[in-house]
Amino acid sequence: MKLSYQVSTPEVYALPGITSYQGDFETSIKALKDAGYDGIELMVRDPRAFDGKEISRLLEKHNYEASMVCTGEVYGQDKLSFGDPDDTRRDEAMARIKAAIDLAHSLGTQINLGRARGGYLPDQPQERTYNRIFDGVQRVTEYAARKNVVIALEPVNTLGLNFINSTAEGIEYVKKVASPHFKLMLDTGHMHIEDKDIEAAVKNSISMVSFVHLVDSNRRYPGAGVFDFPAFIGYLKKAGYTGYLSVEVFSLPDQDTALRKSSEFIRPLL
Repeated sequence: MKLSYQVSTPEVYALPGITSYQGDFETSIKALKDAGYDGIELMVRDPRAFDGKEISRLLEKHNYEASMVCTGEVYGQDKLSFGDPDDTRRDEAMARIKAAIDLAHSLGTQINLGRARGGYLPDQPQERTYNRIFDGVQRVTEYAARKNVVIALEPVNTLGLNFINSTAEGIEYVKKVASPHFKLMLDTGHMHIEDKDIEAAVKNSISMVSFVHLVDSNRRYPGAGVFDFPAFIGYLKKAGYTGYLSVEVFSLPDQDTALRKSSEFIRPLL
């Protein structure tokens, strides 16, 4: 297994509460390398708004690889999703996910799909919203297949979304989409809230899993809360997972401390 850390791309607004390292991109790469990370997870808001070739050039310059293109801020900062009842906003959400797929294709990596898929709305029929989301997922998955890019579905706990919360629900949705380009990712923060049996969740999902997020129970760096990371990483090893583990945490008490403490805690477990 390899270790990466999430870093904002240039168009992501620099705001408190962002779960990624923020600042000049090349400086961020150097900080990750100094802290002992193997790769970098890109947190994007709109990949069309920055020069992807420059990102690729900087990664090549420092002999570093992208582990994932994370699309969290498509929803987080602009509230765009496949479930939006407004067709213009829904189309924009899908356009940004397709742009993330293009970026991932150029970097030889995958993307995730979390809150940007959308959820149920109080003033909209659930069946209509479900169908809009599923249609959107199918369309971007077909696009990803043409680009040979994997989309990793991220179950999100009920505090953040009301659609596909647990690992078990993620498994069933991946089965329904039924594409080799649509897989599953695990996030320890969401699993801590939604999964009663973490070991069983790993065992039951591992054949579909292409990526893993690490965050403690309080959304801070691993070791700052109560999640049992030694056991969890042991479950992954036992199941034969060899992909990336990527840290996605609040920058508390500051981003450099979170970066360093995450590596110091997780690296010995690998």
